[in-house]
Amino acid sequence: MAKDIRVLIVEDDYYARTWMEMLLRRDWRTKVIRVVNSPAELSIALEVINNHNERIDMVLIDTEIPHDPRWLIESLRSLSINSPKTAILYMGVAPNAQIAQLRASSNFAGYILKGEICHSLAWAVSLATEGRIVVTPGVRDLFEKNYSLPSGSLILDGRKPIVAFSKRDQERSRMAFIFSMERHEFADELGITEDYSYGVVSALYDKMRLNDVLEGKVEPEQFLGNHPAVINQLKRTLEHLKSTGSTKAKNMESLAFHLLTMPDIDEIP
Repeated sequence: MAKDIRVLIVEDDYYARTWMEMLLRRDWRTKVIRVVNSPAELSIALEVINNHNERIDMVLIDTEIPHDPRWLIESLRSLSINSPKTAILYMGVAPNAQIAQLRASSNFAGYILKGEICHSLAWAVSLATEGRIVVTPGVRDLFEKNYSLPSGSLILDGRKPIVAFSKRDQERSRMAFIFSMERHEFADELGITEDYSYGVVSALYDKMRLNDVLEGKVEPEQFLGNHPAVINQLKRTLEHLKSTGSTKAKNMESLAFHLLTMPDIDEIP
């Protein structure tokens, strides 16, 4: 099963671009087709994409560029000319009423804050491509004060742990599964031997009950909640893992990544 959500990232900060690209590339659902750092680069990229008849499913765009107030205006103008129907997911640091006003646009897919979505970026992109508007809690509060969100919109919070890990286990799981550190690097970071590091990772798998999930001994709903959007995504992930023919170790790490990056989800009634 191929990655089917094609994403273009517009972000000026190198570290933010690297973080966003890593999370989207690690997720099986999303494919990064371009990463650009300015409206000028965006225009060039869109021309190349159009010339090659490539598809863009989602544009993920940073809205806060303090040194360039025309950044967003010029980027949106370029998109309106070269890719007018492509969905746009806006991203910022603090809620901004001017961005919320873009809700009236037909291609508005959502508005998320970096500090609230955290590692759940691919989940936000994936859920937004299902036709849901996605926001994070701070944006939801902004809308409640000034605007309105349609029924079925999703509020995603990536700040809460998925499983009952200790603070130490949370940090270890981020290194091992989200950032996919090589085992020798993981061992060096923890100050343990490489052989012992495999036991540490195995213990994390056990705490997450990943063997039981992969082997069908337990349904994801039993320990991950029952929000339909979450369960549907997780079942698709399990089907994908079974179809890849990858080793069990690779499937375990991939499933761990998707579970650890899964956000808490609330829904506008």
